[in-house]
Amino acid sequence: MRKRQIYRLLHLCLLFNFLVLVASGVMRFAFPFTIEVTRVHMLSGLAMTVLTGFHIVGRLRHMGLIVKPKQKQYDGYANWVTPVVAMLICVLFWSAAWAGWPGASHVVGLSYESRHRKEIVREGGNVASIESENLTQTTKLTSEGASLVISIDWKKQANKAVAIWAETKSGSIIETLYLSEALRFSDVHHWEAKDQGRGDILPIWRNRYTAICGVSPDGQVDLTTGPTKNHKFDLDSTLEGGESDFVIFVEVNGEADGLPSLIYAAQIDSTLSNPYVLLSLIGTGDGSVDDGELNYDVDGISRDAECVDKILVKTRWVKE
Repeated sequence: MRKRQIYRLLHLCLLFNFLVLVASGVMRFAFPFTIEVTRVHMLSGLAMTVLTGFHIVGRLRHMGLIVKPKQKQYDGYANWVTPVVAMLICVLFWSAAWAGWPGASHVVGLSYESRHRKEIVREGGNVASIESENLTQTTKLTSEGASLVISIDWKKQANKAVAIWAETKSGSIIETLYLSEALRFSDVHHWEAKDQGRGDILPIWRNRYTAICGVSPDGQVDLTTGPTKNHKFDLDSTLEGGESDFVIFVEVNGEADGLPSLIYAAQIDSTLSNPYVLLSLIGTGDGSVDDGELNYDVDGISRDAECVDKILVKTRWVKE
């Protein structure tokens, strides 16, 4: 009886984890990425692997009969026809998934990430960020050893939306270095008790990001902009060549703080010997949802109301 109860427990755990694995897989396929769903999906998959391993070990004799049945009509080479065919079917399935064959690529194309790939923002391979209650730090490191480190010290523990990006002096966006995780995978985010677009939360960054993604904040495809026309300036080669100055922008919006998004900026000058630059408050995103134009009126912004203590940029050039 005790052994039967153990098997029953094992099978029920397998069933429940299978259902959760399927449900979380559907959520990852159909909806924007969230770390919570991904964590549940990964751990359910791990549990399924372990439980299936125990299940197979407990039924090795039965598994042997599946591979090589005892029936006389399957004598000789016929014993191996079914497992070989099963393996071939699985290999074809895996190959289609790996190579993106027609059918497999069509199914993947229906996923959320494929349908919304233009609005999904991911850090570059040479950009890493760390976050804590008091600090947000983003580091870009080039292959030649040049680096750019942006550190935001917070003085208020509040829910914040943040974008960090670089632009040329002429105003063309170069690269988005950091975007708050909750905003990276969808243009719509639950903010201040309702669903709002990224253009409502971080209007300056979102309007300028249109030049790269080609989709305006209201979801319209903007055919007059795109990376081939506006994205010629390369931040990696600039840091390594040390010949062109650029501007670092940070847009911060604190949830329910009564303030519009605040814009901090500083020009990074390759001729200066001091590698450290403090960003200054230069404007707000008030009234900028439609056109993305900076509002330079900051007279009404109290220093005590800001959630930012300071923003420091450290640049290490590799000059040719």
